[in-house]
Amino acid sequence: MPVAELLKRVSALELAEWRAFEEIYGPIGVEARLDRTAAVIAQQVANSFRPPKTKPAPLSDFMPRWDARLVEGYGEDEEVDADGGGAA
Repeated sequence: MPVAELLKRVSALELAEWRAFEEIYGPIGVEARLDRTAAVIAQQVANSFRPPKTKPAPLSDFMPRWDARLVEGYGEDEEVDADGGGAA
């Protein structure tokens, strides 16, 4: 659907509510769970190279944290805004 058509059908309030929902719970849609697929692949690769007798990394270590406000190691403790960029 073109943006112009979307704006005719959906109010700004509803768009803001969907954005807030997605920010908290993650992407919406069929392709949204590709983040989990990528996390599983990353987990398997990382665990295949882990030193012997060490605990395997859990899947949660590789999943995006959609509700995270501060990401460790991102610049100099920059806050991350809703679109993933650093706040000024």
